[in-house]
Amino acid sequence: MRRLTLALLATASYSIPWIAREKARGGAYELQTYLQLARVEAVSRNRPCLFFLDPTARTFEVTDTQGTPFTTDDIVLHSSRLPSNVSLARPDGGSVVTLPILGSGYAALLTPDGMVSGSAGAVHLFGGDRHVRISLYLAGGVHVDRWDGSAWVPES
Repeated sequence: MRRLTLALLATASYSIPWIAREKARGGAYELQTYLQLARVEAVSRNRPCLFFLDPTARTFEVTDTQGTPFTTDDIVLHSSRLPSNVSLARPDGGSVVTLPILGSGYAALLTPDGMVSGSAGAVHLFGGDRHVRISLYLAGGVHVDRWDGSAWVPES
C-alpha cells in the first residue's frame, strides 16, 4: 500500500506540471487559430475583421466590423477563453502583449487583403513551466515560439 501511495504521489507530481504545459501549448495554438481565423474571415467577407484579446476577462474573439471598425455594430463571429491555469506572462521582461491597445484589451485589425492594419505584435502565455509566444506579422502570418530558458525557439 505504501509503495502504491508513493507511486501515485510521484505520478501526480510529474503530471500536474505536464498538464499545465500542455494547456499553455493548447492555448497558444488556439490563439494562433483565432488570429488566422480573423484573417480568413476578413478575406472571405471582403471587409475588415478584428481579433480582440481582453486580458481581464481572459477572453479572445473574432468580430466582423461590418465595414466600420471600432463601432458598436460589430458582430462577434467566434469567441473563446484562455485555459484556467494559463496566464499572460513573459520570461524575458517587456510587455506581455504587444498588439495595439483598444479599450480594455488588445486588438489586431485584419483587412480584406489579409494584411494587418496598423501594427503587428505578440501575445505571451505561461503554463506549468512553459512560456509560449504567439507572433502576428504585418502580412497576416502567425508564428508560435517557446522559451528554452535563454532564447525563443520554434515550438514543436
